Amino acid sequence: MMNISFKLFFFLTFMICSKIYGQYFMVCQPVEIEKHQGKNFFLEGKIFYNDEIKNNSWVVLSALFLDEKGTGIKNTIYNDDAGAYYKQGEWSSYQLNGKIDKKAKYIAVGITVAGSGSYHVDDFKLFIQDGKNKIEIPLRNAGFEDISLAPWQSQNIDKDTKLSLTNDKYFSGKKSLFVDNSNVNTTSTIGNNKKAGKFMDVNGVKLYYEVYGQGEPLLLIHGNNASMASFDRQIDALSKKYMVIGLDSRGQGRSTSDNKKLTYELMADDVNTFLDKMNLKNVNILGWSDGGNIAVILGMEHPDKVKKMAIMGTVLYNNETSVFPDINKILNEQVKEMKKNGVSENDMNYRLKILLLTEPNINPDSLKKIKAPTLVMAGEHDVMPEKHTKLIADKIPNSKILIFKGTDHEAPSKISEKFNKAVLDFFE
Repeated sequence: MMNISFKLFFFLTFMICSKIYGQYFMVCQPVEIEKHQGKNFFLEGKIFYNDEIKNNSWVVLSALFLDEKGTGIKNTIYNDDAGAYYKQGEWSSYQLNGKIDKKAKYIAVGITVAGSGSYHVDDFKLFIQDGKNKIEIPLRNAGFEDISLAPWQSQNIDKDTKLSLTNDKYFSGKKSLFVDNSNVNTTSTIGNNKKAGKFMDVNGVKLYYEVYGQGEPLLLIHGNNASMASFDRQIDALSKKYMVIGLDSRGQGRSTSDNKKLTYELMADDVNTFLDKMNLKNVNILGWSDGGNIAVILGMEHPDKVKKMAIMGTVLYNNETSVFPDINKILNEQVKEMKKNGVSENDMNYRLKILLLTEPNINPDSLKKIKAPTLVMAGEHDVMPEKHTKLIADKIPNSKILIFKGTDHEAPSKISEKFNKAVLDFFE
């Protein structure tokens, strides 16, 4: 074992900042794994949420490979779905696995924390798959039973975050690590702007929205299990010419939910009612992923409401012709993991995955109802075949198609300048 100062947290910004708002940091310890290069690793840990999990407040297991100088190699590996392991009011058993980089000398393992909640963590274990054998790699103070936090290190931590050893709650032994972010003052950002944010009662739920800029209204509709914060790289550019309205869909971001069956038609009706209450009769729309699905349905059912719309990464239905099989395989595995961990079918995270697997169910011929000029966009390596994107563009009467070469479903974030220009050029 060793004590090493490493430069890994530049990588965390890419991982997190476009998906959440609020404070985020990592608690981890580096372990030497040079002789295990190219082998699979398995990290386990126990996490107890003292506050209900939210899409801006969560904990995940994370790992980063480091070279001999302690510099991060590639991006951090982390649980891409905190809710898949989450059990309300119980210790949740989190697991993370991957393959050790062939250039790595160390692996920094631990947790990444986001948001303003408080958590207990305990009993970390690291394993390496060596042929048929699963070898445990010792971690120091893995159960937080020692009198100090050594050798655990924290990075990017806020001055008001408190890390402490406590015996008031533990999975095993007599202590655990208490992570308290409840006193952190989060910076106002897109999706968490106290000055710009408001709630509106819509169809039995409260929808959260923020407004930026002046001019013609431009509504932003985000993707599955995300929020308007997904558009953090679009707001500045778009709000210079438009009155940009960021809207969190029901049960996502800061919007509330109810027990109604979740469908894209329901969320499109939410948008329609929202526009009525805002006294907006004709708006431009930018929809990304699920937001594109919702925009398409709104354009079909309420063609008078949409002046122009730009949609990114949209599908009409979910089968082998519209979504690559690997995507559905991952979703099905996540749902299976959630069921295994006893996640309720009423859990919003669970409901949103079922939504992806079972909807939308749009007849391509019904797209002829759309009257608004439409820009149909996708990444060259998106989650759907290019043929499906072309089908959508062919069926919408007044549309054009744009495939962003060399990128994927995350084009609005990864190539934001090019994406923003394409959207602005279209709306103008």
